[in-house]
Amino acid sequence: LRAAAGRLLAGRPVTSGGALTIVALAAEADVHRMALLKRHADLMNEFCQRVRSQTAQARKRDTAAGVRPRTYPESRTVTAFQENTLGVFSWL
Repeated sequence: LRAAAGRLLAGRPVTSGGALTIVALAAEADVHRMALLKRHADLMNEFCQRVRSQTAQARKRDTAAGVRPRTYPESRTVTAFQENTLGVFSWL
């Protein structure tokens, strides 16, 4: 599990998509997610702490470099979908 966590944190996943999540950790370690949650809670918590630490360091580094956080504009596709959905179900 520690080796799988190390690969994920280093950005070199072998069997998972590389997301820093418990599901990806379980897939990377080839362990069922519930086994990870129940039998290896200590290692899971260690992984979560390392993820928090790594992301906090990245935020500090970005802030110091003057990188602004991403902002996402409202999606026109979602708005169009909502309008179409309301039109379809308006007869109910």
